[in-house]
Amino acid sequence: MQVRFGALARRLAAGTSVAALLPTIALAQAAAPTTGASAQTLDEVVVTGTLIRGIAPAGSNVIGLGAQTVETVGGNSTNQILNSLPQVGNYFNALPVGVSAVSGSNGSNPISRPNLRNLPAANTSGGAQTLVLLDGHRVVGAGTQQVAVDPDIIAPGVIERVEAMTDGGSAVYGSDALGGVLNFITRRRFDGLQLNSRVGFADNYSTFAINGMAGKDWGSGSGYLAYGYKENDAIFGADRDYVKRIDWNTGVPTGRNCATPTASIGAQTFLVSGSSLVAGGPATCDLSQDSAIYPKIRQHNVFGRVTQDLSETLVFDMTALYANRVVTGNGGTLGAVGSTTGTVNIGPTNPRYISTGGATATATQTVRFNYGPVAGFRSNTQRTELETWNVAPALSWDFAPDWQARGLVNYGESEISYRNNVLDPAAQSAALAAGRLNPYDIAASDPAALQAILGGLERGNGKNEFVQARAIVDGPVAHLPGGDIHVAFGAEYQETKFKRRQTNAALVLSPFASYTQDVQSLFGEVQVPLVGVDNAITGVQELTLQVSGRYDKYNDFGDTFNPKVGVTFKPVDWVSFRGNWGKSFNAPSPADQLGPLTATANLVPGAFLAPPPGQSFATGETGVYLGGGSVSGLEPQTAKNWSIGADITPPIVEGLKISASYYAIDLKGTIGRPVSGTSLTSFYNNFPGLWTYRPTGQQVAAVLANMQNPANVGFTLLNPTATTQALVSSGGSGAQPVGVILDTLVRNLGQTDLSGIDFQVSYAREVGFGSIDASVAGNYRLTEKTKISPVAPATNQLATENSKLMLQTTLGATAGNLRSQVTWNHTSGYRRGDAGTPGAFGQDRVKAFNAVNLFFKYDVNGSGLYSDLAFTLNVDNVFDEDPPLYKNSGQPGYDPSHTFTLGRYVQFGIEKKF
Repeated sequence: MQVRFGALARRLAAGTSVAALLPTIALAQAAAPTTGASAQTLDEVVVTGTLIRGIAPAGSNVIGLGAQTVETVGGNSTNQILNSLPQVGNYFNALPVGVSAVSGSNGSNPISRPNLRNLPAANTSGGAQTLVLLDGHRVVGAGTQQVAVDPDIIAPGVIERVEAMTDGGSAVYGSDALGGVLNFITRRRFDGLQLNSRVGFADNYSTFAINGMAGKDWGSGSGYLAYGYKENDAIFGADRDYVKRIDWNTGVPTGRNCATPTASIGAQTFLVSGSSLVAGGPATCDLSQDSAIYPKIRQHNVFGRVTQDLSETLVFDMTALYANRVVTGNGGTLGAVGSTTGTVNIGPTNPRYISTGGATATATQTVRFNYGPVAGFRSNTQRTELETWNVAPALSWDFAPDWQARGLVNYGESEISYRNNVLDPAAQSAALAAGRLNPYDIAASDPAALQAILGGLERGNGKNEFVQARAIVDGPVAHLPGGDIHVAFGAEYQETKFKRRQTNAALVLSPFASYTQDVQSLFGEVQVPLVGVDNAITGVQELTLQVSGRYDKYNDFGDTFNPKVGVTFKPVDWVSFRGNWGKSFNAPSPADQLGPLTATANLVPGAFLAPPPGQSFATGETGVYLGGGSVSGLEPQTAKNWSIGADITPPIVEGLKISASYYAIDLKGTIGRPVSGTSLTSFYNNFPGLWTYRPTGQQVAAVLANMQNPANVGFTLLNPTATTQALVSSGGSGAQPVGVILDTLVRNLGQTDLSGIDFQVSYAREVGFGSIDASVAGNYRLTEKTKISPVAPATNQLATENSKLMLQTTLGATAGNLRSQVTWNHTSGYRRGDAGTPGAFGQDRVKAFNAVNLFFKYDVNGSGLYSDLAFTLNVDNVFDEDPPLYKNSGQPGYDPSHTFTLGRYVQFGIEKKF
């Protein structure tokens, strides 16, 4: 184990010197005294899934992460807290960072979006299928190809609890709540000074985090300000022995653009020997070793809150946040991978040409190499920066007995920018033609030429501005024998202004393209207690009905209405049954709606395309490829959600709680791009309306007429009025007949029916030495049948490539000042969808992944300097389990979408309150 103990020691000393320190979350859980007229009452508690104060939503399942749970996770960012929720399928037993490790992916998906229910197509649309809230209201989203909320913008140290409503929520909150709602609830008051710090390490990896909070509670109000900082190293493939990109049949690395050049003529390969070429090779290299499987991250978070009673009936509350995160990834070596590689064709007229002699003495050669010897083998750096701020002042007015009016104004801005080191393809071509680039010995090339080639930058920006104004009134309207009928109703206005720009293939930064979306909303909710404490009878202790609905009118696609009905029934005090049905939607985001302006039409030679089934391409035929954007007229993704469940607290076993829910989601119109990949067979079979074989000139002209930006058409149509086969030309080339049109623009495509079970069993009791507790919680997916297009057959996604079970088991004990807990996280294995094909290398199944984590906390409970002082220790993945083996020449030996781990990760923390 290579651990940077010196750096860790310095960081720990720095943290403790500021007065010391940690569990970034748990400390935020210690409630400050609530005194005076504004002491928090039940009516003020934020309840997820309803707009009625202090009343749990009837029929819905709300899963909470409380102070102790959040603390034991040891997460230094908000996203890391979520990986303890089995229902957040894309985070659980993994480590979300906001940017994929795939080279260049920060240009399309630079933020992390939690996905309750692990709904399909979650990263292909520009919106989010899980709604993220802060204290019950929205916050500004971010992205370049999307507009969604990355929870990491919320400072983890101020989170009091996290609530996940795992049912559809559009009837209350509007768009995005297809899979459910994640509500991050911050502490309302704080008094004093609190500091905490953590340092952690694993093999070739270290982390550091420090958090501080200062506030004052003056009775009629409170104000506090919190700051958090975290940083971590990158982990490269060479740091983990399970990372490898090889041919699993032979063990030979799959990389061919290596530091040692390979020249090829047809199937013959040659290696450089001095100033000559000798038969041999090809040179191979494992390109995963110099790629970052986990990026370097530096993050700042600031959060503030002010609460003040303006009178006995009027209360002002305002929250504000700022976040800055820089993620530095690495795709390995320039020239080895990416859109432009060190691959050139060189002929005998080039002054750098080395002849092979013999029959191929003057043949054109293809030379493959990379720029590692001159640029470094980790030169393909990718920098992504997220900067955002949001402020939300609110007023609440108690204008009648038990009636309250609440108003909120919410404003935020965000910017994502990315900058990737890439090769300049034009400079490489020019240098080769001029003889200034030596592909056989890259170090012998002209330095000025190398500087121009290696100076390429792929850049892009996404800017978002969000405005929200909301007014809500709630209170009782009538009294029934079962209790008061409560209602809530209100109106809301939201506006999102989004713009983006990026470099083109020539690395020229385009102007900003922008889109504005606004929505006007009316909503209402009523909860009717048919049976309650005052009229309970044997077998019916409670029967509560809740009905809600919301009308949203968008300026682009139109309007939508989404209702929800929920029922809670208690036959006895210790058994509660619940059920709900509703509709939800995910509106096309401004990033989706901007797609028609960025859509492109280009030519792809027929030699690189597979023809439609039963057809063939003639020599010289070309394909017209539509991509890079979306079609006009996108519609919302829609879902019908329903669930039934029960909560049991049997009196014969004190401290035992049992909960289970069955849910079903019918999702339609998922927004996505038809996936073509290297084989077009699936595309031709499943999307018959999106391709045309040997189109006429009129048919191609009709397609081009729908392009909103003619500058994005990379060819000229020569016979737009012809009823015969279309002819095109590009770059001065002659007429080429069009063999096929392929339309891969983003659009509403498929549908999915899925169902599953959430379950949780917990037990806690006092014992002689203190207390013990245990829990088992998880999500088991029963069905997931997906059609990728209306005419495609339904496929069972759970039969392949999907884990059915996500499970977390904990066992804890508190003895005096010491808290200890062990956690087992389990993600089940799955059958490979490509089992039996050459690409699976004989592997049928990917195994399950199990991680065991330990947590210890010791409260000193002393006096003076030792009061409110505690130490924590987290040991994640105690047994240093590797991710399950995944044999695929294009993956680094494991499936990054399945599970991920840092390895055995040890983290020490110190916390102190003054």
